[in-house]
Amino acid sequence: MTLLYDVTLRDGNHALRHNLSSNFVSNYCEIADKSGVWAVEVGHGNGLGASSFLVGKSLESDIELLTSARNKLQRTKLAVHAIPGFATIKRDLIPAIDVGVDIFRIATHVTEASVAEKHIEFLANSEKIVHGVLMMSHMIDMSGLITQVKLMKKYGASAVILMDSAGNFIPRDVKERVAAIKNEIEIEIGFHAHNNLGVAVSNASAAISEGAFLIDGASMGLGAGAGNAQLEAIVANEQKEKNTDRGIQTFLEMSRIVENTFPGNLPRTTSSSIESGLAGVFSGYAPQVRQLAEELGLEVSVIWNEIGRRKLVAGQETMIREIAQDLMNL
Repeated sequence: MTLLYDVTLRDGNHALRHNLSSNFVSNYCEIADKSGVWAVEVGHGNGLGASSFLVGKSLESDIELLTSARNKLQRTKLAVHAIPGFATIKRDLIPAIDVGVDIFRIATHVTEASVAEKHIEFLANSEKIVHGVLMMSHMIDMSGLITQVKLMKKYGASAVILMDSAGNFIPRDVKERVAAIKNEIEIEIGFHAHNNLGVAVSNASAAISEGAFLIDGASMGLGAGAGNAQLEAIVANEQKEKNTDRGIQTFLEMSRIVENTFPGNLPRTTSSSIESGLAGVFSGYAPQVRQLAEELGLEVSVIWNEIGRRKLVAGQETMIREIAQDLMNL
């Protein structure tokens, strides 16, 4: 049976402007620990060490959030997302190990797996579960994708997670990529969907059908932009397909605590999210794009398309204003 990986308390932190509290983490993890999810990922939206004025300051520190989760997770593994550059080995990974983190995901842009070498090797040598994550995985051809996955495996990753960070895929795209990797490389594959085009759950189901061993989801779809694949909907679809013995009631309880606590932050598919998905742009840029469109009198779609043409990735937020100002001068 495919394992479920809950990103509500990490990717969902984007939707909360990184204001997740340790109290909510504690309450959520107490429920999640009974659900049967394999792991719960916790932290700043951009992962360990990312709290900054550039991408957003956290309400509480990584260690405070992780400690709250660790105290409640008994059956379920505690996981973190880490992007080299934001996260360093000494300042971020070692303290996370000391807190008791079980799973480390080391993430890079899909063309830059080599950036993860030192982080993955350190964790593998420390005998921790370490996965490689390829973000913005639509921005590469199939041959290049295979090359990047091979690098992650070479460094010591036991699995590679494909992230559709921009919500650009449809089910056919997911099936092609998962099948291509499975045919070429002996490594476990995970998939992380975003809902820009309204097909995140369908994309998760497509990955499952091709044999992905790990599927990401978030309660109520909480996540950047249009949000993630809705965790409870993934379980419901599994039940309809009759390929799971997972009960859904605890997942619905997790959904309700998110819905009731953050009613104004729940993601939805909008015209802007569809435009960003079609343009292949990280949907977390949406607030800046909307603000600049209003400030400068530009069409939102024009900004999205230009960002897509320039192939911006997460962490390059400061370039969005420059792009909008360039458009004003055309």
